[in-house]
Amino acid sequence: MNSDKRQQQNNQIFPFSEEILSIILLDRTKGKNILWATDDYPQISSKTQIQISQITGLHSERIKPRIQKQKEEQQNRTRNKAEVFTPSWICNNQNNLIDEAWFGRKDVFNSSEIVDGNVNEKKWKARKGKIKFSTDIESGKTWQDYIKLTRLEITCGEAPYLVSRYDTVTGKAIKLKERIGLLDRKMRVICENAANEAEYFLWASVAFQNTYGFELQGDNLLLARSNLLLSFNEYTKHFLKRLPTEEEQKKIAEIISWNLWQMDGLTFSTPFSSGDDSEQGFLFEEMNTQKNFPCKIMDWKENKIILYKSLIKKRGA
Repeated sequence: MNSDKRQQQNNQIFPFSEEILSIILLDRTKGKNILWATDDYPQISSKTQIQISQITGLHSERIKPRIQKQKEEQQNRTRNKAEVFTPSWICNNQNNLIDEAWFGRKDVFNSSEIVDGNVNEKKWKARKGKIKFSTDIESGKTWQDYIKLTRLEITCGEAPYLVSRYDTVTGKAIKLKERIGLLDRKMRVICENAANEAEYFLWASVAFQNTYGFELQGDNLLLARSNLLLSFNEYTKHFLKRLPTEEEQKKIAEIISWNLWQMDGLTFSTPFSSGDDSEQGFLFEEMNTQKNFPCKIMDWKENKIILYKSLIKKRGA
């Protein structure tokens, strides 16, 4: 058995080769690995980089989704870091509002269940058949236009608004056809409209390039990145009846490592960085102000690296 296959078998949370793990651990701003940025792991400094050896082998279960953590640990993270994960049904309702505004109609991808004549907003049923788009060329409402819409989840945690492999509150797995994330919806549309393998991979890349999120804590960010890559694997298996190759996964992992980045949302910089003109910083540990690393992201449309803070309108502008 080669080392990559052994690695995948020993790690159910991050079932990837070491080469792919090295990609989804990258902090593109500093060119190093993302930081732990949490004090929840004994004998690991929050200011150190996450290493592959710390999350594989004997340590393969070190990082767990929030639902698998002990109640006391969940409460500590809520109290100390304001970490509260949103139930999937709320994510779904809010994502539905976004699509309603774009499509100009309600319940495009799913609708709430009706029980004894009453609406149950906590449960939903996916719409059967292909998602309908306008045939009016002047309207610009084509399925390709939908894939190119830019979506961002701020303080994304495990990214429940982007992909919904499981409910972050209950831990219950969600079937592929019932998933409600913003990226899930794009991948559904691609699977319904792509004519062949080449078109599928082309538009899957576009979908991932237009899906963004940022998170402070390194363990959450790694879970979010993993959830996006695993979702790509699952949709590829659904559409092509096979899992993506290592090279196909690496291409998407590269995009994910740029588009889901580690950032202090108060300074728009990497954790423990000084920010620009802000004296606010890391909420649960004294800030290191020796060096400033404003976060970089990729503008895929222009194919250039930009500073995230350049997208933020100055107050009063």
